[in-house]
Formats: sequence, C-alpha cells, structure tokens
Amino acid sequence: MTRLPVKVCAGTSCHLMGSQEIIEALENMPDQYRNRIEMGFTSCFGECEKGPCVLVGDKLIYKATPEKVLQALKEELKSER
Repeated sequence: MTRLPVKVCAGTSCHLMGSQEIIEALENMPDQYRNRIEMGFTSCFGECEKGPCVLVGDKLIYKATPEKVLQALKEELKSER
C-alpha cells in the first residue's frame, strides 16, 4: 500500500507559529491513519507569512492547525479507497 506523503514545515517561522503542535497531533493520531501516511519535514515552502504550512499529498495547507491537517488527511485517505 502506498502511503500518503505529509510534509510539515519545520522552518523557524512555521515553528514559531505552531508547527510543533501539528507534528505532535500527527504522531499521536490513531493507528488507522498513522500507518497510512509517510510523515516528513521540510525547511520551508516559501510561504512564511501564511504559516504554519503543511503539505498533505499535493494540497498545501496554509495557517494549518492540527484540526485542519487531520481533516485533510481523512479526506485524502477516504478518496484513495
């Protein structure tokens, strides 16, 4: 099974805007979702004023929150079936 790529910006600006909360939410989500993603980090998407930024599949989420990211993940994983 192919895993859905998820990239969290770990650059200074996004980190200061809350990317760590998103990382923690991804690490602690239920296994039914966690086992289907490939989480990684990037230093910058070049959208610092819109941070934190997270790439879920090919969808870039601006001003990301744990709730927004988890919702996007669920939608992407549902569409893969």
